[in-house]
Amino acid sequence: MTAASSSPESAAVPEPAAVPERTLLTRVRRMASLIPTPWLLTAGGGVLLAATAGFGGLEEVPPPPVPTVAIGEAYSGSDLQLTVQGVELRSERGTTSVFPDREKGERVLAVIVDVVNTFDKPRLATSLSTTSPVVDGIRVEGIDAKPAISRADGSPVTTLQPDVPTRLELAWVVGSDDLRDGDELALTLPASTHRVGTNVQRGVDIWEDVTVGAHLTAAVREVATDSDGGAS
Repeated sequence: MTAASSSPESAAVPEPAAVPERTLLTRVRRMASLIPTPWLLTAGGGVLLAATAGFGGLEEVPPPPVPTVAIGEAYSGSDLQLTVQGVELRSERGTTSVFPDREKGERVLAVIVDVVNTFDKPRLATSLSTTSPVVDGIRVEGIDAKPAISRADGSPVTTLQPDVPTRLELAWVVGSDDLRDGDELALTLPASTHRVGTNVQRGVDIWEDVTVGAHLTAAVREVATDSDGGAS
């Protein structure tokens, strides 16, 4: 008896069995693929913050120390070069623009400063703001008032031309017993950030965020005044 032959078409081909996800790594990968990416970023950030907190939190970077300059040493800040040349105590107003009361024994404290405007445009020497980024931002510790400013020859000063050295006198009226020859005064020199204005201030150069840019300590020198009212 002859065996019946079967055609290839009629032969049943078994389908391969699915490989089960047996390993832990495979399951973790599959679960991770189902989690939205933003969730992973948020979770990662949380883990990072938690780890940072465990080591004492985020430490702030300390600001750089404020430099100290000396008499005759140039300081650059607020697009100005400022060189304090001396601090004088005068019995007369001299060429300054302040008016002490002689009957009360008031005197004039004068700070002599060489100034160069290092910006590429003329600038005002004074500002209306309480914390000034320009020359009247030079302050004497213990004196709240802003100084009166004039040129060393007595002429008024309004603008500073670019790259033109100018000697200025910053003056305050002080009491008869406030200062003596040889007293040390602490001065601060201004620093600020420059930007160009927008909207209604479009194109306007603005110096803001005024801070102390440098410290300076100077000894007061008491000077006599000549017959013309100038210091000698």
